Amino acid sequence: MLKLCVFDLDGTLVTAEIDFLAMRRAIRDLFVNQGFPAEILPMNSTQDLLRSAFAYAHDQGMTIIEVSQLRDQAYEVAMKEEWKGARKAKLVPGSLESLKELRHRNVEVAVLTNDNSQCADYLLSKFDLLRFVGLVISRDEVPHMKPATDGLEMILQYFGTTPTDTILIGDSTIDMLTGRKLGMKCIGRISKIRTAEELIAEGAVAVFPTLTELIPYLDSQNLLPPLHREDTEL
Repeated sequence: MLKLCVFDLDGTLVTAEIDFLAMRRAIRDLFVNQGFPAEILPMNSTQDLLRSAFAYAHDQGMTIIEVSQLRDQAYEVAMKEEWKGARKAKLVPGSLESLKELRHRNVEVAVLTNDNSQCADYLLSKFDLLRFVGLVISRDEVPHMKPATDGLEMILQYFGTTPTDTILIGDSTIDMLTGRKLGMKCIGRISKIRTAEELIAEGAVAVFPTLTELIPYLDSQNLLPPLHREDTEL
């Protein structure tokens, strides 16, 4: 029986309005202005860009303090784009209803996001989702972001649950990969980030265009505790 649902944020509970290409360009420009060769900075993903930049910094003999300062500057650039996206974000249909229903079914809810914590709290508060969420883990609260499992393991430990009684819901292949590393079932929310085929290829057991289908699907799989309540209002 399901005890915990872990949700991604951007593209899953709320629409993803971050201009990731603009973010990567700005971060690349930051490193290039510091003397990094542009050709070693890939533009396919922000994480790959940062990983390559820090590997180059290490190879060049930069100190831990210097690398840390560069990381902080890169995250400042990322935060500017994240805030632009946060202000444009809209609630994904079914998000509020799904979180509310999970609460009624005594299923815990957590959010695991590669966003910074300030944007995450802003979005969850903006759409009145925070009151249904028992724990929020953002990128500045873990040693390594998704697809590393650091945050997911912290969530499991906090709630005292296991991968077998937990489901991860996200809109990216990174989300699917993160859950699959721990042997966790994953559900994909189809957004402009990834197609249904890509999510399924990365291990999603089901994919939906919105979250209105989530509770009926979980019920159909006999994963939710039975509904026992007198008052449906919180």
